[in-house]
Amino acid sequence: MDLTFNSLKIIIQSNFGPVVCVLGLIAFILTNTSFPDRVNRCFIYICIALLLLTVSDSMRFYFGHLPYPTFCRYVAAGSGYVLRPALLFLLTIITSRYQKRKNLLFGIPLIICSVISIISIFPFGRGIMFSFSKDNVYIRGPFGYFSHYLTVFYSLQTIYYSVKNYSYNKTECLVLVIMEIAGCISAILVHFFGYDFILLQVIVSAILFYYFFLLTQIYKRDALTSFLNRRCFYLEINRLINYPMILLSMDLNNLKKYNDTKGHAAGDKAIVTVTIEMVKHFSKYASLYRTGGDEFMAVFKKTDIALIEKLVNKFQYSLSQTEYRVACGYAKYEPGDDIEKIINLCDKQMYTNKAKLKQEDGFKKI
Repeated sequence: MDLTFNSLKIIIQSNFGPVVCVLGLIAFILTNTSFPDRVNRCFIYICIALLLLTVSDSMRFYFGHLPYPTFCRYVAAGSGYVLRPALLFLLTIITSRYQKRKNLLFGIPLIICSVISIISIFPFGRGIMFSFSKDNVYIRGPFGYFSHYLTVFYSLQTIYYSVKNYSYNKTECLVLVIMEIAGCISAILVHFFGYDFILLQVIVSAILFYYFFLLTQIYKRDALTSFLNRRCFYLEINRLINYPMILLSMDLNNLKKYNDTKGHAAGDKAIVTVTIEMVKHFSKYASLYRTGGDEFMAVFKKTDIALIEKLVNKFQYSLSQTEYRVACGYAKYEPGDDIEKIINLCDKQMYTNKAKLKQEDGFKKI
């Protein structure tokens, strides 16, 4: 009786907070339309998996303290082996949201792991992944580490995609690395020191933090290009007001014409095409902002004008192979300068360049 009461008390104390957080997150997701449906669905599935993992870990803890193995002990172990890599797999889907090609083959190992785990629950399959002795001691089978390897694989996948997204969001990779380091530390504490439930608590906290981190990015970034918005541009230059920098003003030529004659889908295609080139040529050196419909700014902390000129020339040459043109103007800021005058100087040079590009296009048509 004391064992049962103490076990239930520990389970409630350890899981009440995480369960409340997950239920609150579900309510928030269902009322939030800021994310694409695909991302929202993944977060809902993650929340469901977290609730199931809470039940699984509670069963594992309770039935693991009995002097003999039970079927529920097998169910708890098998479901835990599936749910942990499943959580990381869902995270890979979220982190790969910028990628055009989705590699669905990465889901096959999870299916295999699920099949092996389910088989190991029943008497005919016990020992393949795990089993328990008569006195309820865990015995690892030949596939006992398959779920662990799979979890590591999906963890590396999330880091891989976050690195690929680095040009769009330089902070997300750092957030995910911190999350996974915390997860690794808590897994070590569970495995070697018997800190039950700490891994679940860390996972719930990490998912909650990651969701709200992505939510803050929505209000900082343009939905079409993922560039930071106008407000972030002015916050950034005010933050750097005591440091030298180079500002680059860019403007897409003829966006109104594309929208009026070919439709807004064609206009969106033009914007996406030129921003991909901006990322390719400038993101290594600068932060990129969409400050208006066809207006963009880049803030370079490097103050080598020759380098900026070289990058701009390469950028405009790449666009010359397409039907799109982007006018550019840049100027160097030194501490003490009037930042608005520097921005106006960039715009003035940009409009001069815009006229030049239109004239060149006119000659080509002739």
